[in-house]
Parts: sequence; C-alpha cells; structure tokens
Amino acid sequence: MENLPLKPERAIVYIDGFNLYFGLRAGTVKHEKQKRIPKKSYWLDVQKLSERIVKHNELVAVKYFTARIKGNQTKQHRQNTFLNAIQLHCSKLQMFEGNYLLRKMFCGKCRKFSSNIVCPFCKNVNIFPEEKKSDVNIATQMLKDAYENNFDIAYLVSGDSDLVPPIQIIRTMSSPKKVGIAFPPNRGGSKELNAVADFTFQISSTILKNYLLPDVILKPDGSELRIPSKWNVQ
Repeated sequence: MENLPLKPERAIVYIDGFNLYFGLRAGTVKHEKQKRIPKKSYWLDVQKLSERIVKHNELVAVKYFTARIKGNQTKQHRQNTFLNAIQLHCSKLQMFEGNYLLRKMFCGKCRKFSSNIVCPFCKNVNIFPEEKKSDVNIATQMLKDAYENNFDIAYLVSGDSDLVPPIQIIRTMSSPKKVGIAFPPNRGGSKELNAVADFTFQISSTILKNYLLPDVILKPDGSELRIPSKWNVQ
C-alpha cells in the first residue's frame, strides 16, 4: 500500500517583532565567524518568510506583535514606513500593538531624575525605553486561537522565554495542538523554549534576502512607500 501524503495542517505564525528586529540588527554587525546580514533584511516580507517557515502546511494567518517607538523621529519614520508596508503588502497579516514607554530616568551626568530623553538640566541624552504588552498580546492570541481551534500547529518566531507558560497550556489541551519555535537569527536557542516546544529551529540569516518586500509599494491613493534609504544597502 502506498504511503499517502500527509494532509497539510492549519498553521498560524506569531512574530515577536522586536525580538526578530534585534536578531536582525545583531547580524548587521560583522563578526569574525559569521557573515554579516545586509541592512536590507529589515525590509522583510513577513508573510513570505512565514510561508517558508510553515513549509507544506496551510498558512492561515500571520500575527505580528510590536509597539510604535518614541524618542527618535528618524527611527520612528523608518518603523512606520515598514509597518505600513507589511500591512499593505501582506494579505494574511494581523498586527497587534503594545506600548513603548520612556521610563523616568536617572541622568548619569548630573544625577537628577527626568522623564525627558534629553536631560533638561545638563542636556545629556538618556534613553531607557521599555516595550510593554507584546508578550501578553502574543500569549493571549495563542491561547485564544488554540481554544477556538483556529490552528493545528502554531509557529512562534521569538526567543523570549516569558512565552513558556502559554505554550505549556496549549500542549496539554485535550484537543492536540503543536507548537514550534523559530528562533530569529542571532537570538540563540532558549533552553526553556526548547524544553516545552514540539520542535525548534533557527531562521537562517542566509535565506532572508529571498524574502524581502518590493522596494516600492503603492498605496491605495497612488502614493508610494519606499524602503528607507538607510536600509537599502547590501
């Protein structure tokens, strides 16, 4: 009797946007034993990458979790351009935004407290940002989708061990669900995540050049979104 091909499983990919970004950013710095990732990799087509991650399975949705940064208008513009681009270009994308906070900070130069990035007393620049709610949003969506039977297998793109508890719950549900971890480039393999997932693997930095957005994306009003010039380098 011939072996019948396995039926594709319904898959949802959950992307920890900051965890993925910082993995890419770490790779843009050249290391002795590692090939540098081009900055153009920031302009990532997250849906195409997700299709690669799930392979033969049916990609139901891509859920992307992030927060709009504050404190640097140039970086804000680059991030907003990217987020707008993936929302326009990726038909299966759902975006969930947390909060990006600038904590009240202690100035190391004049030793006074201020909520401003630029200390009003001595003009020293102090940046201590915090991203809030993304891990909670990821956990909530994974659990919600599992209980509503929206997937057979979940792929989590993150190296954040704070997401161990929801994975443990999902894998002990009466309706069998599988969870795989796709570690971003340069984010290592969390022992805690390795221990609770059905399987784990590392996203290879060498394949990212095959999963980029078009350099120019047309908006419905006819205007254009272009890859930021600082990223448009190999």
